[in-house]
Amino acid sequence: MPERFAVGVDFGGTKILAGVVNLETGRLASTGKKKTRQVQEQDDVLKRISSAVDEALAEAALDPKQLVGIGIGAAGQVNREKGVLVYAANIGVSDLALAQPLSEHFGLPCRLGNDVEVATLGELHFGAGRNCENFVCIFVGTGIGSGIVNSGKIYRGATGSAGEIGHIVLDPYGRLCGCGALGCLEAYASRTAIAKTIVAELSRGADSVIRDKIDLTKGILRSKSLSDAVDAGDELVTRCVKQAAEFMGMGLATVMNFYNPERIILGGGLVEAVDLYFRHAEKQGRERALRVPAKKAQIVKADLGDYAGIIGAAMLLRDRLG
Repeated sequence: MPERFAVGVDFGGTKILAGVVNLETGRLASTGKKKTRQVQEQDDVLKRISSAVDEALAEAALDPKQLVGIGIGAAGQVNREKGVLVYAANIGVSDLALAQPLSEHFGLPCRLGNDVEVATLGELHFGAGRNCENFVCIFVGTGIGSGIVNSGKIYRGATGSAGEIGHIVLDPYGRLCGCGALGCLEAYASRTAIAKTIVAELSRGADSVIRDKIDLTKGILRSKSLSDAVDAGDELVTRCVKQAAEFMGMGLATVMNFYNPERIILGGGLVEAVDLYFRHAEKQGRERALRVPAKKAQIVKADLGDYAGIIGAAMLLRDRLG
């Protein structure tokens, strides 16, 4: 049987990354990349996604018969059946039809999923979730999201929104979260939360090598800048990273106690760049969880890095084909 390929698209708040993926091996044949604009019109979004896909297809130079479709992972709430991005706060769009217009444009089947859901699919098939029937993938970056695998399959829940670990409530009177609620894990343990804490400390006169690397008005900070500051022994950044990781440990303990998974996979830009965050979160999680589930659960890093989203999005087509 000839090799089958699908295009995977990772549509996020800062970039659109597309790749041609071998459905049997998970290997990338090519990639294409475009920046994401904030508060976009539908036509502009579709043009940018189409351009990234065209770039990837041109580089791959496949026989069209080998291409079975396009999968998209979008950062936000999705209607999978209708192929609509219902709401994406970090992208600035709502009720955006993606699957049908792209299917018509390329003449190929197109499927849509949530970005963390498809990244979990990628880790399930070709990453740190291989040979594991029950696990949770948690991705930490601008926000915090997770995907649940039960008996070897993605578990989506009654409304398709299972896995919103970032909105576990740690303190009902706590920090305001981007979702509008108070005290969510995401408001304490994400890269955004770390950046806000650092900005507050700098405004009080604290000293840090990161002062020139952070946008003091918007609180935008890259994971690499955090990593460099930790490696340089910066006391403020190290303290803020460990504090956020301690809160993440509470989330990990909750997952271990409630779901009792075989494995927890941590990924995302912050986890990849800042090993201190991963190590401290694991330590805190094991200390806070019940002894038996904590002893059983493996806590590991994701394998696929930036490509988990596009590989997993392509897997939406493999699941469809069977």
